[in-house]
Amino acid sequence: MENVDPFLMQLYIVPLVVIGIGVLVSILLKMMWVAPVVTLLLNLLYEIWYSRYYYPGSDIGFTSWNVIFPLFSLAISVVIILCWPRKAQED
Repeated sequence: MENVDPFLMQLYIVPLVVIGIGVLVSILLKMMWVAPVVTLLLNLLYEIWYSRYYYPGSDIGFTSWNVIFPLFSLAISVVIILCWPRKAQED
């Protein structure tokens, strides 16, 4: 982790990972509401770890990304799940 530039980590890597995992789980379960929940939990875990690792002894502060990332993942999962071609169900 220390070899990765913090700018690169927080602007590209973390959003792609947390949003990507949230959308992937949502697609696998075929439930749109799962994406923002998973994304929020993953981002909260990352921010807690980041605060404890880089600023031990200080209070944990949450950022506005905890609102933005779940909204992005919800929008992406809605588009993918609603536009994904479905196979005809056989009875």
